[in-house]
Amino acid sequence: MRRILFLVFIMLAAALAGGAYWYRTSMEEQVPASRWLSYSLDKVKSVNVQGEGEAYTLVADGRNWETRITGESSTVSAGALGDRVRDYLNRLSELVPLLSFEGDQSNLLKRHGLVEPGLKLVVQFRDESIPPLHIRFARNESGKTSGWNSETPDRAYEFGNEVFGQFALPAAHFLDTKVFHFDEERVYQVQLVQPFGSSWLVKRGTNGFTFVLPGYLKDKTASGSELKLYLHALALLRTGKLILEPAEPEKGMAALTIKVWAGKDKDPSMVEFFTIEDDPKHYFGRSSWLTVPFLLDAESVSQLVKSAFDVQGRNVFTLDIGQVAVMVVVNGDRRYVVRRENTGWRVEGGEKNIPGIDMALWRFTELQFEALPLNNLAATAVKLMHCRLLDGEGNELKAVTFYADPQLPPGQCWMKNGDGMYYPVSSRLLKDLQGMFPSGPGKTE
Repeated sequence: MRRILFLVFIMLAAALAGGAYWYRTSMEEQVPASRWLSYSLDKVKSVNVQGEGEAYTLVADGRNWETRITGESSTVSAGALGDRVRDYLNRLSELVPLLSFEGDQSNLLKRHGLVEPGLKLVVQFRDESIPPLHIRFARNESGKTSGWNSETPDRAYEFGNEVFGQFALPAAHFLDTKVFHFDEERVYQVQLVQPFGSSWLVKRGTNGFTFVLPGYLKDKTASGSELKLYLHALALLRTGKLILEPAEPEKGMAALTIKVWAGKDKDPSMVEFFTIEDDPKHYFGRSSWLTVPFLLDAESVSQLVKSAFDVQGRNVFTLDIGQVAVMVVVNGDRRYVVRRENTGWRVEGGEKNIPGIDMALWRFTELQFEALPLNNLAATAVKLMHCRLLDGEGNELKAVTFYADPQLPPGQCWMKNGDGMYYPVSSRLLKDLQGMFPSGPGKTE
């Protein structure tokens, strides 16, 4: 009997020992969390990303990065945002696991769902002596993220559930969607071309931008403020959608072409927009900065269309208001002479100062024509007021005449300047002057 019990004890001990050995070899051992990677990822040459339904490679090109997207028939390369790529690599190298597990590699991968994971990364280094780094991420049953890398192949890691989404990013996250690339402060030439609309070319000189084209505006001043706003809008312009497959515009000329020269560049930063026959809500765009074509909505493109008139310097005249000492106003059959005195502006023969004259003079300098000027007025125009601005010695500085015209849009009137042209301007200044010099006896000069 004792012999039988002894044999049973021996068999149970062997079974327990075999079970313990099987457990140790088939199950991984949970160990304290350790560092995810032992080195930084600041000298990476490329990162191949294989996600669910999408594969692309981020490739270093000198100081810049590009995104290479493999399609069914070809590979498309597009510029990548370097800051986003570097942030991606920094976050990848600085990951801190919650748990780590040691064991046989094949069992680790199988048990943590890393045989066919939702995300695979292959990191290549500039130093070719460093082997490629393979990384895998998967969502486990608990909602956490499981991870593995080839630096520690016999160890798996567990991260927070947000980690998978931080690295399973689409290629679009990295793509540079900026349409133009230029330094706004160093722009020296801008051109806009429309085959069936206003086209123009301006060039920066010592006194700002002047027109080269069209011919009737050659050497005339362009509006520095309008061009500054326009260039800022171009610099901020982003695509609506990049076309990540080989594509060409439909036949025909570009509906709009914009070129911007800046710095020492001989070639401009250029973009062309083409109409799409079956999609009137979008334009097909092609940019010298982007390596792939793009789509942009029609409303955004329409805001880029500026006529020569839009960027023309539209101030009617320049005036040094500090030189004005006398204002002569003829309103209907009344004539007023207003002189600058130490205490302010006063009508000759009057006892009180007239407020608002300085503001009116400033508005003279701000007057801009709202449409193209004319050489002759229509018969519907009626003369309302004539103003002469004189210096302290009685020399005429400016002489202008205001006309009302029912054919003009509301809020506008005609103003004739000394050059003989009639300019459509805001009627606000005229109304201010009419309020200052109402009907009543006036002092003749």
